Order: sequence, then C-alpha cells, then structure tokens
Amino acid sequence: MKHFFHKSTDHPHTFVLLHGSGGRETDLLSVVGEIDVRQSVLGIRGSVRDHGGFRHFERPTDGKFDREEINQRAEEVLHVIEDYVQHNQVNRKHIHLLGYSNGANLAVNMLLQQPELFSAALLFHPSHLYPEAERSDLSGMPIFMTSGSRDAITPPGEAYALRQQLETFGADVTVELTDHGHELTNKEVDIAASWWNKGLASR
Repeated sequence: MKHFFHKSTDHPHTFVLLHGSGGRETDLLSVVGEIDVRQSVLGIRGSVRDHGGFRHFERPTDGKFDREEINQRAEEVLHVIEDYVQHNQVNRKHIHLLGYSNGANLAVNMLLQQPELFSAALLFHPSHLYPEAERSDLSGMPIFMTSGSRDAITPPGEAYALRQQLETFGADVTVELTDHGHELTNKEVDIAASWWNKGLASR
C-alpha cells in the first residue's frame, strides 16, 4: 500500500491522512498544515483506482456498498498504521485520523473496528454508512465533522445521523455545517483548526 511518513522531532502527535475519491496520499498535507504543522504525518493512498486517482474502497453497485470489501480495506490500512507505530516509535496515545469524503468514511470504519488505536478524528463530509455497526467504546473521544448544506453527495442528514450514532457510543462530537457543497473549503479547515487548537493541540 503506497504511503509516506514524516516524523516530527519535537511533537508527540501523528495525523493519519485519508484522501477523498480520485485523490492520493499527499492531498491533505495543506489541510494538516493549517491545523497543526508540528505533527508527524502518515499519508495513505487508497488501493482502488478512480478516475486517474485513487479511493479507499469501491464505489457502490446498484446503490449498495460492499461491506466486506470496506472492512477488508480498513484492515489493510490499520495494518499500515500498526506497522508504523511499532517501527517509528509513534506515541499510541496521540494518533488522530483526518479524512475527507471517501477517506472520512474509511476512518469511521476504523474507529468502529479499533477505537483504542485513536485519540481523535477530523472527518470532512462523511456519510452514515454503518448504521447497524456493533457498539464500540468511543468514550470521550473528540470527533470533529463538517457537512455542506448544498452537498448533493453526502447531504447534511448523513453527518447528523453519524453524530447521533457516535455519541451513543460515547464520543464527543462537533458538527459544523457550511453553506457549500461537497468540496473541502478553506473556511471549514479554519474552523477545524480552531476546534483543534482549543485544547487538543496541547495534550
């Protein structure tokens, strides 16, 4: 699985970057740079070819996602993260997910599968893909999400349904609604940075 790792020499936190559809592992570098430039960064490229780029799991067929395929892709990414934890002296208490669209949806799967590996998550334009997931212990986990009021791909109701589910599992969820569509805007990145710097950055 294609990926890159930049190790910070003076900060204990690591962001795991999961790009959106048609993207690649470096797409969210500018985003994490706006949120907290001091962090270590692990960027992971999706394994599925998509319009000249990549995605983390297949598009739906007849309106339905292949749940087993998504779980398998998530396990592959979790293996990459575990490998870097073991071989690069990554602090297990400070690993955070940052995903956009398809990457945000994979991040949610990973949170549900292995919540003990992560300390926080920033999810831009996620969907509510796992309504029947078994309960995971997300007690106190800070999660930031955004959605666009004009987003035709993942309408705002998806984010609010996901928030309700994650809060039921114990997470501390913040949702910010923008006036835009599915695109990732500078404004929501600024809001995410403000949320991060209110307390998480100094942990």
